[in-house]
Amino acid sequence: MSVEVVDGRQVTVTRAGTGPPLLYLHGLADVHSALPPEPPTPLLDGLATGAEVVAPALPGYAGSDPLAPRSDVEDCTFHLADLLGALRLDRVDVVGASLGGWLAAELALRHPTRIRRLVLVAPLGLDVPDARGELFFGAAAPRGVGGLGEVRGVLFADPDGAVALETLPDDLPHDRALRWFGGLAGAAALGWTAPQLCNPKLGGRLARIGAPTLLVWGGRDRVVPVAQAETWRTGLPEARLEVVDGAGHALGLEDPARVGAMVQAFLH
Repeated sequence: MSVEVVDGRQVTVTRAGTGPPLLYLHGLADVHSALPPEPPTPLLDGLATGAEVVAPALPGYAGSDPLAPRSDVEDCTFHLADLLGALRLDRVDVVGASLGGWLAAELALRHPTRIRRLVLVAPLGLDVPDARGELFFGAAAPRGVGGLGEVRGVLFADPDGAVALETLPDDLPHDRALRWFGGLAGAAALGWTAPQLCNPKLGGRLARIGAPTLLVWGGRDRVVPVAQAETWRTGLPEARLEVVDGAGHALGLEDPARVGAMVQAFLH
């Protein structure tokens, strides 16, 4: 783990593996994988085979300072480009999940020379009126009763399965609860208003992303329904789609072996 300072703001960065650099941008559910002392997830362990995985905690998440008030997704994208500069990474493969997938796409759009190949795992970011998902922040807000079952039901295909309960148990320890709800603030700063967690302009700009792209989707995703995948696939010039049947939005946690194999086959 290292702590970088980017434009006066602290960024916690986890590294794993050796080889060509791979930037991993975490999502709504797998934030712990980027924040020590939590152990890396099986997906990150798999990606670290044959690559140096660089996994920053996104702005506002525990371990990384938030951006300035009223910052938007473009500001966050510039922040990531500045982070690559601070890490002396000229050109990288990028794997982004969920929220991180949205930011990965925005990064590839604005800084195409920094991206070799792009993997978007259930990316947020598009507003597809005929295939809008469930409102994430409504489910994720603290209720005071009932634990985190509602948000598990949105993020995971099996909300009462071992992976979902291990990730977001009803009795979430205090330090992890601070990370979880602090992270929600970071995500909300980028996408609180309806339609949530998207950039209305992104869909019309996808054709400008020239990097070869792999889209990986959960067949039972409730946050970003798989029906949105075709909008991404047809909008990106060089994209192909893989669907993981039976997985939800947090498919990198639910089926890391299959997702990891898809990513590895694409990148290597």
